[in-house]
Amino acid sequence: MQVVDRVGALLAAFSQEEPVLGLAECAERAQLSKSSAHRLLSGLAEIGMVERDPDGNWQIGELPLRLAAIRLSHRNMRRDAMTALAPLGRRFDAATAFSVPNGDEMVYVERTDSRLPFAPSARLGSTAPIWEGASGRAVLARLDPAQRRELCAGPRWSALSDEVRARIADDVEQSAERGYSADRGEFFDGIAGVASALGRRGEPVAALSLIVSVERMSPELEREMGRAVAELAREITGKATLPGVSR
Repeated sequence: MQVVDRVGALLAAFSQEEPVLGLAECAERAQLSKSSAHRLLSGLAEIGMVERDPDGNWQIGELPLRLAAIRLSHRNMRRDAMTALAPLGRRFDAATAFSVPNGDEMVYVERTDSRLPFAPSARLGSTAPIWEGASGRAVLARLDPAQRRELCAGPRWSALSDEVRARIADDVEQSAERGYSADRGEFFDGIAGVASALGRRGEPVAALSLIVSVERMSPELEREMGRAVAELAREITGKATLPGVSR
């Protein structure tokens, strides 16, 4: 039990505010020696519970994200959402995706392919900055400005040009008004799409996406798909038992 307690203390050291920690920080917060913390973190990294970045710092790995997806499935949210989303995918000959926010990233936990010869670029379990694609921007659109600023920060965000950051901020504002976000292939080569978030304002828990090739994404198709996915997201949010969502 002592080992379990130490592992729990190490994992609890990470937070949305501080998702990446150095060894000394991990050890201090878990009240362990550096050698003990390093030994446990190395073991956790072997099974995907944590991972080390190029700078030698530590962060939560892919296994907890997969386990989180299983927990979401247990609540029937992912299953019910994808079942309801599938007809829209067929209607628009679009790929579909279900993704969840994890700090300042989106994790793709479910998808279906389009009948047309193209495929979404995101692998299941893969992540992307929350501001890059339609799904993340749909989540940002359900947050207040302070929450958005907190998530749109860090070196990756700062590396973008002022023009791109302004365009993203404008798209998020428009998404909040119309109920869906749009990605026109700016960050994902050849891939465009629309998305809408599940969950009440201030507490989005997931996003539903319809994905097509950039060549097919006309303004008319974007509006039609956007309105359809936004209507579906409202319907699911209103009926489902979602974390943080009152009936």
